[in-house]
Amino acid sequence: MRTFQEIKDNYRFNDPDIETLKGLLPLVEPHADTIIADFYNLFLAVPDTAKFLKDEAKLTWLRAQHQKWLLALFQGPYDERYFQRLQRVGLAHVRIGLSAHFVYVGMNLVRRHLHQIIETEVEPRQREAAFRAMEKILDLNLDIIARTYHEEELRRVFLSQKLDSLLIRFSQRFTFGLNILLVVGLLGLSLGAVGLVVQDVIHIVQGNLTQGLVGAMGSVLILWVVIELLDMEIDRLRGGAFKLQLFVGLALVAFIRKVLVSSLASHDLWTEGLYLAGILVCGVIFWLVSRAEAGKP
Repeated sequence: MRTFQEIKDNYRFNDPDIETLKGLLPLVEPHADTIIADFYNLFLAVPDTAKFLKDEAKLTWLRAQHQKWLLALFQGPYDERYFQRLQRVGLAHVRIGLSAHFVYVGMNLVRRHLHQIIETEVEPRQREAAFRAMEKILDLNLDIIARTYHEEELRRVFLSQKLDSLLIRFSQRFTFGLNILLVVGLLGLSLGAVGLVVQDVIHIVQGNLTQGLVGAMGSVLILWVVIELLDMEIDRLRGGAFKLQLFVGLALVAFIRKVLVSSLASHDLWTEGLYLAGILVCGVIFWLVSRAEAGKP
């Protein structure tokens, strides 16, 4: 935040301007009631601002405060306390939720009134200095009041961005942790599938050839799917794409293994038909998904 002295220096607001403004006070003071009346008539006619002016006692107090502000434009002293009062005006507007747009609208109305007073009541040779001093003090006031809005918005955006960034970083780390957990789970499943294959091989060695071979075929299918899932997850952690066809393939393999295992037991034709229908449906879905992921029509 710039100091008040820096702001005055940047506007070239100097002692001659101060003397000119003080000389305008006797001309502006008789019009103060009219200016303030027009100011509030304007905002009472606008729904977005009229909602802040419903309380009659508060409205009377606000009129008095605005009249003090108007006369202070030409009275000074333009010191640190003046600067702080303008900051409090800006904060009060921010606190009640008044749009900065209406601060500019109100300042425009005051500016037009003061222009008219200078045009009609100031001697021609003094008008240029009067206009210059009046414009400087209004712009200086608008600068400080509007700056309060800007800094408050920056503060809110900064807090929002900081919170958003914190949540995003936490979500990313949490998701990464879940993905690592998924990889560990798939490693466990792959070990389990290897165990099934070993068990089926043992059946073959023990002489149970049919059960061992059929079971081994189903177990190898499961192991193949788990390996593909593990590869896909590792590839996804490295930035690869998600592959839906593997999950459809998992369902397809589950049906195929069920058919292989059930062939060793006695099931009715209706059950076998259901298993075969499941394989057909999963096969069609797998084919469609594979073509879609490959970009084929």
